[in-house]
Amino acid sequence: GRLADRHLMPTVIGTLVALSAVLFVMTAAMHQPIAAIIAVGLLGAAALATVAPLQMWVLEKARGAGQGLASSFNIAAFNLGNAIGAWLGGFVIDHGPGLGAVTLVAALVPLAALAVVLLALRFERDRALGEPAPAQC
Repeated sequence: GRLADRHLMPTVIGTLVALSAVLFVMTAAMHQPIAAIIAVGLLGAAALATVAPLQMWVLEKARGAGQGLASSFNIAAFNLGNAIGAWLGGFVIDHGPGLGAVTLVAALVPLAALAVVLLALRFERDRALGEPAPAQC
């Protein structure tokens, strides 16, 4: 919260990178009971650390009358992400390389979110500079 108050976008980016890193580390840690317990704790901290900065970013972008609705949609997006993550994990177990690969695949999800954040920042910068935004499909 406090870090996001001072440096919002670096915090958003940092929490997504941290979440991905923890998921990558979990792949090796899951074979050692103590390391796995520590990794699960770190996963919880890293996952929860993304919530406040992302919520702040949404509220910042929806200044004014739309903040309540934007906040609702943001939390709905978190819930949708949980459902998609569960489906993706099940898919990897049933049709992919199996249980051992779930954390590796899961680590790619925050990296995809990071790509979306960086793309949004680029569009925002281009608009601020007066450059035309790419055509919408």
